[in-house]
Amino acid sequence: MSMQSARIESYSHRHLGAIFFSRVEELGDKTFVKLQRGERFEEISWRDFGAKVRSAIFGLCALGLAKGDRVAILGENSLEWLCADMATLAGGFPNVVVSPRLSDTSVLKMLGHSRCRAVFAENETAVGRLLNLKGQLPSLEYIIALNGSGAGLPHTLTFGELLARSGEHDDDRLARVLESIHPRDLASIMYTSGSTGEPKGVMRTQENLLSNISSGGEIVLSKPEEMSVIVLSLNHLLGRFGFLKSAVTGRTTAVIEATEQSVNLKVIEALSPTAMTIVPRVMETIWNTILDESGKRQLWDELEALDKSKAERGALSEDDSRRVDSLKSALNQTVKQALGGRIKYITYGGAPMRPRILHFFQLIGIPLLGTYGSTECGGASLSGIDNTKPGSLGKPFPNVEVRIADDGEILVRGPTVFPGYYENPEATREALDADGWYHSGDLGRMDADGCLYVVGRKKDIFYCSDGSNLYPGFVELMLENDPFVRQAILLGDRRPFMAALIVPDGKKIASELKKEASALTEKEIEAIVQSRVEQINLRLEAVEKIRKIVLMLQDFPTEVRSVTAFQKIKIDRKAVEARYQKEISDIYSSIEGAP
Repeated sequence: MSMQSARIESYSHRHLGAIFFSRVEELGDKTFVKLQRGERFEEISWRDFGAKVRSAIFGLCALGLAKGDRVAILGENSLEWLCADMATLAGGFPNVVVSPRLSDTSVLKMLGHSRCRAVFAENETAVGRLLNLKGQLPSLEYIIALNGSGAGLPHTLTFGELLARSGEHDDDRLARVLESIHPRDLASIMYTSGSTGEPKGVMRTQENLLSNISSGGEIVLSKPEEMSVIVLSLNHLLGRFGFLKSAVTGRTTAVIEATEQSVNLKVIEALSPTAMTIVPRVMETIWNTILDESGKRQLWDELEALDKSKAERGALSEDDSRRVDSLKSALNQTVKQALGGRIKYITYGGAPMRPRILHFFQLIGIPLLGTYGSTECGGASLSGIDNTKPGSLGKPFPNVEVRIADDGEILVRGPTVFPGYYENPEATREALDADGWYHSGDLGRMDADGCLYVVGRKKDIFYCSDGSNLYPGFVELMLENDPFVRQAILLGDRRPFMAALIVPDGKKIASELKKEASALTEKEIEAIVQSRVEQINLRLEAVEKIRKIVLMLQDFPTEVRSVTAFQKIKIDRKAVEARYQKEISDIYSSIEGAP
């Protein structure tokens, strides 16, 4: 939809909740949420969802909660999760988004630090965890079970019971609540990983969230039939953004049962989305599945070879040029059909996309748009619909300033940038300077056209044996972008050579060898992984090449390797050294692997 033909609305000083209820009035019986229920999809209208949100707001008020009281959401994707999110945002109750995958220790730290008075919990298991922790959470008064369980338990009520407590409420009462919310009010707290110490609560204001959607003061309204499918966890800001954007712009949101861990293309095809937001690893799964299930991988190999020949020779023959056009058209239709036929663009963030995948989508004419951002600064840039620079993360949004510091660090300033860490002034001073610039910790560059590229992490640097510096995150991403590698941690800081701890993807290796995963031998797994590492080494400088690998039987624990809200991988190098002391000692006990 072009800017010329789109409906445009200035949001001025309004906030997410106020705009959402405007959409409810406008769109009424049109579908807002499509929810997967096994093999069918339940449709919830704007009016019905709005009624639930309204009842949830006044249900919280009936419990005695006041504007500014923190309310946590502990759960995974569901209709009730979406309702809890919008109700707390619209009602002035700053929500604290907590992943149920976290340990009790982390959950306790986050709920205790934010002093939440109530928690929306996804199921009976989550309710039980909270009841066990409640003695250490003096501020926690109410647990609300999202899936209807927990009736009769102390301090617990079901989601239905919360809605029933709302009582009579007219439009005037709702209007007064919405009018009491201001742009700079705290809207949400999203905690960073606490693996290396106390977790930090990133504060997001109403203005922060809305500015990310408006990108400069105006909201481009969607057609109601447009649809975004949420394939990321709502506990990630990137996944949650898709829902909030739909609530503001008026499009449909689809919530599927399996998120990024297991994307079912048949479900996506049945939903027929117009937009998707993903992370690179999910994109790789989708890309491989489409090519394999359609039997069109050989067409891509042929197109890639012809494109390479054109780049080398400068031109193709007329027959080859016609063949290129035919291949592009066939692959374009294959991808569109696999995604339901209506896809307009796919947005990704959190990590670099494999250049080969970027090139594929560029050639077949389906926009694959890279974005840069973090929990602290929200989205800062997006590559354009006419993306011609694979690897670029695009130009900064109109309402955001991005510049590169003298030492290469990416700095961001604007209304999307957070005001600080919740009750942590020291950490805030480290992240935000006196002029309002957020110091991202990422290293980047901007080209002559103003497009942003990320090249590494400022504080995550290896000192190599030849005196040069290496950014391990870059090599780790190369390893993890390989289909047979689940996770990887690079070793070699101030050591004679590079090595890696690798968690192999046994299922994919078994499929490659046409065997059951349980029948694989260690030698077979090691041989496959070693061959992949050798291929990656061909793209690395001599000092970067990986000389030894150690296969790990299980995924790395979260205190060693975690994933942030924007799907950025964070590795605690000190924790790696402590936990894998024996493995590291064995690797470097001789100089056998040295270059």
